[in-house]
Parts: sequence; C-alpha cells; structure tokens
Amino acid sequence: MSAPAPPPSRPGTVLRTLVDRRGRLLISAATAWLCCTASLDRLALGGQPPITAVAFAPDGNSVVAASQRGLLVLDWPGLTPRASLDSTAPNPHALAFSPSGDRLAVGGGSPALEGIIEIRSWPGGERLIACSEQDDSILDLAWVDDRTIASASLDHSIVLLDVESGAATSRLEGHSRGVSALALLPDEGMLVSVGLDQSLRVWDLDAEELIDSLDQHTQPIHAVRPLPGGDGPPLVATASDDRTVRFWQPTIGRMVRFCRLESPALSLDWLPDGSRAVVGCVDGRVRLIDPKTVEVTSNLPAIDGWAYAIAVHPSRDELVVGGPEGQLRRIELGTRGSEDGQRRTE
Repeated sequence: MSAPAPPPSRPGTVLRTLVDRRGRLLISAATAWLCCTASLDRLALGGQPPITAVAFAPDGNSVVAASQRGLLVLDWPGLTPRASLDSTAPNPHALAFSPSGDRLAVGGGSPALEGIIEIRSWPGGERLIACSEQDDSILDLAWVDDRTIASASLDHSIVLLDVESGAATSRLEGHSRGVSALALLPDEGMLVSVGLDQSLRVWDLDAEELIDSLDQHTQPIHAVRPLPGGDGPPLVATASDDRTVRFWQPTIGRMVRFCRLESPALSLDWLPDGSRAVVGCVDGRVRLIDPKTVEVTSNLPAIDGWAYAIAVHPSRDELVVGGPEGQLRRIELGTRGSEDGQRRTE
C-alpha cells in the first residue's frame, strides 16, 4: 500500500481566508468542538482536510498543525486554537523549527509544478521570506544550521538554501523517485535522505556528494529520524510501506536490525530519551518500538484513518498525532512496556 498522494492544490484557500470570511464563528466553533470532544477521547475539526504535519514549538507550550487550510497554532496540552497563519505554500507537508528556535520553516507547493518554502519568525509567525527552487512539492525540511536549510522534494532532488536570501546554494541528486524525508547528523557533517525509490542515502554536506546508498526496504520510505543522544555511531530509524521500521548506522553504511509491523508505517519520531521509536501507521494506531530488542512495547489506538503525522513533546513522554478530517489527538504515555500502554488523552 503506497502513501497518499499530496492533496490537490487549492491555491489561496488557507485558514486565515476562512477566518476573515466567517470571523469569530469559525474559531469559536473550532474551540467548542475541541473542548466538547475531549471527553470522547478524540480531537477533530470536523470536515477539514487531513493534518499532514505537526511540530512542537521549542518551549513545548504549543504545537503547530499543517493542512491544506494552512497552519494552526494550538496551546499544549489543551489543544485550544491560539492563532491561524495563512501560507504562500499550498498543501504544506513539512514543518521545522530552526536550531535557535526563533524561526519556523514551512514546506509545501503544487504537485508537479513547484515546491515552496517559507520562513517565519517565531513566536510571532510573520513571514520573513518565501522561495521556490524545486519543481514539485516539498515533503520534508531539515535545518543544517541557523542559516541553511535542506529541502526534500517530489522532483527527486534535495536542495540546500540560504534562508536569508532564499537562494539555492547546492543541489543533491541521486534518488530515482521523490525524496520523502531527511535527517541531519550534525557532528558528522552528513545528511540522510529516504525516498519513494525505497532507498536510504547518505550525503557528505561539505563535499556535496553521495557517500552511500542502502536499499533493504522493499516499498517506499516515508520517514527517517535520528536517535537523540546516544553513544557510539549515530543511529537512525526509518518507516516504510513494507510494514517495517528499520534501524541503521549510516556512517558505517549498514542496517543493524528491523521490526515488522501489522500495518504500513507512515510517520516517526523518538521519545526524548531515545528509549523508544514512536511510529504512526495506516491503521491509525501508534506503536512504540524498543530500538535494541525491536519489540513493539506499546500498541495504542490513536485516530480513525491513516496517522499521517506524529510529533513527540521535546521533554515529556507526550505526543500528538494528526490524520484525516482534521483529527488531532494528544496521547500521554504511561507504562511503556505494557501490551496496550497506559494512556490518557485530553
């Protein structure tokens, strides 16, 4: 089963436009819906497009959700709307905060036409720059440093951009299909990319060249995330349609182990201490995986439909999951080792 295609482009249809037209009614309705459904163990903005990306603000007190409507900033843990932001990038699929935490990058675009990246101030949300250097939608972003960002596009390329000017400084090409996700290994000066061509590729950023290409996955790969902290060679996890999560040591050029799942894996993050990989799947469940034993230690129901997006709180064992119909769900993890895992949602 392949990942969903990017939603159809609807330029100009963003959340702020709806707010301008309906005024307080939309925000009041959204807030009321969120509050009244908390007791039903579900959060959703009914009738809305899928949530395609979520990201916690650096302080952990708010979360940003992206959809075809634009960007919505919500308080954490209450998930009450704080602000809406219009976007020059239709169909946003990527959110990434800068290392200093003072800017938010948004990636999206129009399928088969252009990829668009915009850089916003944070927490103000003002648009600082918007640029287009790729010919298809942007699916992921990774800050190299506070001045440079890498963008992964369906046009098969990875572009490094200067965020002050919006100009491309280099282009990395090698994937035979769209590039779906990126992971930076800053201490090694390397970038790891994965794609719809089923491959994981390792790039030397200084030399701007491909170091390694690994192809143990048998279906498109949708996510790659580095293990936070840890000793020894860097470890990254990948999530794929082939119903596996695989663990790699990219600097050595090898896959070290994998976990087979009951459902294709779409989204991926880590608990802050690196003790578990957290995976969102097509069946709407979230699975926690021990990277050492590759056991699924928790298997949690999350949303109805595909779990397109997942993000773990920067300092606590809490996470947010996004999916169809504007669904957002907060999960607070309890006993990690239990079959179902203790949980509480609000």
